[in-house]
Amino acid sequence: MDREARRLLDEYRQNEADPVENALFDDLAAGELTRLDFLQRGTVLGLSATTLGAALGALGHAPLALGATSHVGQAGGRLRVGIIPAPVGDLEPHLFKDHGRLVTGSICGEFLTKSRQNGTLAPELAVSWKRNADATQWAFNLRRGVKFANGKPFTADDVVATFNRLTDPNGGSEALSAFKGVLSPGGAKKVGDYTVVFTLEAPNANFPYLTSSTTYQAIILPSNYTLGSFAKGRQTTGPFNLVSYTPGVGARFERNAQWWGGRALLDGVDVTYYSEDAAAVAGLLGGQIDMMSQISFTSGKALFKSPKVQIFSAPSAGHRQISMLTSTVAANKALKDRRVRQAIALSLDRPQLVKQLFNGFAEVGNDGGPLSPSIHVVADKSVPARKQDLVQAKKLLAQAGYPRGFKETLTAPIFQEIPQLAQIVSASVKKIGIEMPLNLITYTAYYAGTYSGGATGRGTNPWLNSPIDITDWAHRAVPNVVLTSAFVTGGPWNAAAYSNKKVDGLIKSFNGAVAIKDQKKYIAQIMRILQNDTPVIFPYFFKWVLAGSTRVKGFQADALGMLFLGKTSVR
Repeated sequence: MDREARRLLDEYRQNEADPVENALFDDLAAGELTRLDFLQRGTVLGLSATTLGAALGALGHAPLALGATSHVGQAGGRLRVGIIPAPVGDLEPHLFKDHGRLVTGSICGEFLTKSRQNGTLAPELAVSWKRNADATQWAFNLRRGVKFANGKPFTADDVVATFNRLTDPNGGSEALSAFKGVLSPGGAKKVGDYTVVFTLEAPNANFPYLTSSTTYQAIILPSNYTLGSFAKGRQTTGPFNLVSYTPGVGARFERNAQWWGGRALLDGVDVTYYSEDAAAVAGLLGGQIDMMSQISFTSGKALFKSPKVQIFSAPSAGHRQISMLTSTVAANKALKDRRVRQAIALSLDRPQLVKQLFNGFAEVGNDGGPLSPSIHVVADKSVPARKQDLVQAKKLLAQAGYPRGFKETLTAPIFQEIPQLAQIVSASVKKIGIEMPLNLITYTAYYAGTYSGGATGRGTNPWLNSPIDITDWAHRAVPNVVLTSAFVTGGPWNAAAYSNKKVDGLIKSFNGAVAIKDQKKYIAQIMRILQNDTPVIFPYFFKWVLAGSTRVKGFQADALGMLFLGKTSVR
């Protein structure tokens, strides 16, 4: 035991800690939390590095090492990046909903907080945060001395304006997936030039994660920002400035000489957009680009074998959702019966799926919700992953009145391994008598059209109107966003049109639970109900994988696929 660490911890517990923080220290001491579990929860509560380190040292754990390994590389040169697919729609941060846009924005944009590779939360444009007793109010202290690329000083006014835009119910904001029912316009208030207080609609113990890079729309923009300005550049605070953008073609970034984080090693970044994996793979192998923003094992096998290429990966809660319309909006009555949905889930051989599609870069899903057991502290590991059981699947179909099966089309985007997954699903359900032809469409078409989610007013787009479909879901450091947007009645991304009042209440209770033991209690109930109802199948959770030339140094993969390049170099 480190005596100085013990002294610091005891002083904090006696003079500053609240009951939730003290319970966290007690759980670590009792062995009920792993070191990483403790750090993940401690950082979201706003505990300082000094306090976290003192607790670890006092209780016999390894020293604190939250930051990435520093990299001193050769300055100069430009990084050539291939992004797949190209951004879909306007390059406006509050409208981001696809990989092309979020990756492009990540090269120059910054957030209040940043989710690290290990799931802990780090300061970025905010340096500290603190909640009130019931987590209905959070105060963020902002970093001083920051300037936007256009020279404007960063202050609380910029944060307030950004969050008003993100929470505007009439502005088309995709960030409502994170903030609907959590934060309303006007909920962010300036308290001095460098403090913002967020007053929430309901308790939310994970709110700091919602201000982080995992809410990829939440790039902080100037208070006088006007729509259409982002693509013109000089609207962000990050290590690079966007200086040109051509839709469907590419983008160009130059080093931001005013970056608060120091001088970026690269002179700039040149982005090329690709519509197909094969073209980007050929570009990396042929030396036309230095990095691909993401790769699929099924289409990029040559990259795993090349001595000219290095593979970067990060643990992730990213996954695919096989959603089945459960409500009265469903044209096919069969899918309304949970026994039919359970039968479809039982037809899948998940370990074989993971092996075939990811070669080990994924783990089996459990249909109990968006919780990767290896990522989420609150995941209930006692909820078993479903195993293939064709006999039980056929029995369930017969009980539901479909002993000879039925026919339904599966809609899916042509994106990474999803077409192969769709083929496997179609072949799997055929074994239990279900005929499932495929409707594979472009990524753009899959998300095109209008939509509003929920059981009514679903709009025109294929994603929320297909009886059964496969949707790509990016990593979230905590499950709040996916639970609220995909499973709460009327959620904006509720592709299954699922409605269960008990689940709605449990999700609300989970979001407001400050103590980790309470979060675990509620999430266990949610997982068991979702597995029984099976509105969505979670076949697997995958690691984020991308590839780069061996010339690339100092780069660390992000679980969401963002490109944080301030410390990256090429040689």
